[in-house]
Amino acid sequence: MIEKIMHYYDTAMNSIPENARFFLAVVIVIFLVVSLVQFLRKNLLWLVIFIILVPAAWPALKQIGLSIWHLFEKIPK
Repeated sequence: MIEKIMHYYDTAMNSIPENARFFLAVVIVIFLVVSLVQFLRKNLLWLVIFIILVPAAWPALKQIGLSIWHLFEKIPK
């Protein structure tokens, strides 16, 4: 799934002039961070309850964190 997203990202970035790529990438990252903060603000209580009540939540959260880490590693520098 992440490979597919990165492929679409690379395809879109290749069609944009080189001097505008950095600004577009910054806008995308800002959008993702703002969306994540809004999501966590609205669902923080449910996430805490999920982590406390479901002992199997730790491996799932670890995998989500690793997936996000791998996604950030693949972003061109």
